[in-house]
Amino acid sequence: MTLGGPISGWRPRRLASDGPRYLALVNALEQDIADGRLSDGDRLPPHRDLARELSLSVGTVSKAYQEAEQRGIVSGHVGQGTFVRRRSASQAVPTARHEPVNLALNVPVEGGERQILSAMFTEVVREPNLAPLLRYHPHGGIWKHREIIAASLSDSSFTVRPAQLFLCNGAQHAIDIAVRLTVKPGNSILVDTFTYSGFKAIAAAGHLNLVPVAMDEEGIDPEALKQACRASGARVLYCMPTLQSPTARTMGLPRRRRIAQLAEELDLAIIEDDVYSFFFSERPEPIASLAPSRTFYITSYSKCLAPAFRLGTLSVPADYIAQAELLLHASAWFVAPMLSELVVRLIESRKFEELLRERRLQALERYRVFLDVFPKAAKLQYPAFYGWLPLPQEWSADRFAAAARGRGILVTPRIASAVGEEEPGAIRICLGAPNDLKELSDVLQALRDILSRHPVNVASVA
Repeated sequence: MTLGGPISGWRPRRLASDGPRYLALVNALEQDIADGRLSDGDRLPPHRDLARELSLSVGTVSKAYQEAEQRGIVSGHVGQGTFVRRRSASQAVPTARHEPVNLALNVPVEGGERQILSAMFTEVVREPNLAPLLRYHPHGGIWKHREIIAASLSDSSFTVRPAQLFLCNGAQHAIDIAVRLTVKPGNSILVDTFTYSGFKAIAAAGHLNLVPVAMDEEGIDPEALKQACRASGARVLYCMPTLQSPTARTMGLPRRRRIAQLAEELDLAIIEDDVYSFFFSERPEPIASLAPSRTFYITSYSKCLAPAFRLGTLSVPADYIAQAELLLHASAWFVAPMLSELVVRLIESRKFEELLRERRLQALERYRVFLDVFPKAAKLQYPAFYGWLPLPQEWSADRFAAAARGRGILVTPRIASAVGEEEPGAIRICLGAPNDLKELSDVLQALRDILSRHPVNVASVA
């Protein structure tokens, strides 16, 4: 094969109208290779050129080329291009990869964010004077960005002040800073009996003790919180009042008020993880608005835009501003200004609200499929991209996860969220990964089939 030759003028004769666009493109490419329209060594058009010709996103074409390379029908060479690798009949090309369907990882559904972000990135990098974004900036982020983002996070019940708002590299970074501000290695933190797996990782890395607090239908039970606080001596609570991960439970306003009241009575600091409130058309009042001097309030754009869009926010009580700046300095210096500039432009152009409306609709559609297959699951007023699936008494979470894995489906294992040995009686099912509603329904029905059998009989049919 000679590399670096002329680019072929290849265009697919037609793209299938059903299914993901990237698969339609790679299937068309595979067919044209089989039909002889493309020969071994032909150089394919650059991603951007083909995307423009077919009115697709560059990301879609890139994903198609990556899939084609994994199938062995093309090879990519950095700086030279992508080339056809025609195979003989004895080297049959598989039409699909047999990979597990990942319902364990909470990812958003693909939608209009790629096109919008691509256009916004292009707009930013084409600025005549890009230099201001490329300089050193305050550790908490560019002040103008903090003002605009703080205003967008504020409403009639809660005001976020720019001086107390810090831009972070995603919510995980923000949580880590909040933990460092409130506890020392060897200290204890109060958490839900089943909590966010990323928080467990932060606690383990920081040599912290997690104290589980019993939950009810709304999340943390106030009386259990009081008892656990007094018994352990812990003075910090980490919680997700809105669409708690992994259970998807949401606290009502009376419960939030009670938690805030207990924080005063027990001298508790609260780390409030509010990364999923964007699923609500009207955000529930944060605990931070009820106990502002005690609450470290966290949000994230990674959850609603894209996982790799690492931008989160941390609002701290006024007394912690200097310490938070020091920790930003130590851990990241400051976040990438390109990302905060992008978010500001999304907010000001109202594209951000457009994306949020799409996310809410996607979540509603997927959760309806989840309820169609599992009608006994909780009916959420505002669904997220995951559900809490009740398990029959004879099924433990671990046995179910193992049985699902035997059918090529990954679900969140108990150990990811459990604090202690308690059996949850349910398991988190993430709904964002399947390509469409039909695939999601098929995968969920496979899980339902597993649950319809007794655990001792599953191994023989998996």
